[in-house]
Amino acid sequence: MKGKKVFTKGEAEIIIDLIRQKLSADSTRQKNIRAKIRKLGFYATDFGIGGGYDEYDFKQSVTILDKEDLNLKSSLLPQNIKRRTKKKNSSDESYVIDLCDEVLGINASRQHRFDFLRGDANTRLPVDAYYSELNIVVEYREKQHTEEVKFFDKKNTVSGVNRGEQRKIYDQRRRDVLPVYGITLIELNYSDFNHTPSKRLLRDRLNDLEVIRNKLDLDK
Repeated sequence: MKGKKVFTKGEAEIIIDLIRQKLSADSTRQKNIRAKIRKLGFYATDFGIGGGYDEYDFKQSVTILDKEDLNLKSSLLPQNIKRRTKKKNSSDESYVIDLCDEVLGINASRQHRFDFLRGDANTRLPVDAYYSELNIVVEYREKQHTEEVKFFDKKNTVSGVNRGEQRKIYDQRRRDVLPVYGITLIELNYSDFNHTPSKRLLRDRLNDLEVIRNKLDLDK
């Protein structure tokens, strides 16, 4: 293994941001972005997912720690990334789970993996947020969970289907398996919130908190 398989939350968010840039970049910029990702310790070849991977592949392949590694050396981060992360180092998923933490008054175990929830390669599938005290899992569904991501969704997977179909299969597997173990699954979709035409959240905090309070109403 050239890189590593365990990342802090901060490292993972930076890598995910770079992956999103990579997906919309031309071939020259993609090469530079992949080099930055490898500098942070993630080598797609370690996991057999190839150069066309997306953030879902990354999160499925690695383990993301709940707590920040305070020894993360700033020298590992490209200067332009450091400037950006000082201003905002948060994906829409992380933003939504932060609001869930606030509404519930509990910090979730993020990218939690249950031994009984596995993919077709027998890897443990992550869930976005697990609240053990309430036995609740919250999943935030970005646009790739409901819409085709051209080119990348057409690539085949170990499941024998393309990535778009595999994503649907794994989403349904979470719906089927978690309740068997007494865990309530709550799904939040980008369309529940005010968002841009490109399906990124506008982050209207007051409105978003109200949406989440309604979705997480445990008395219903």
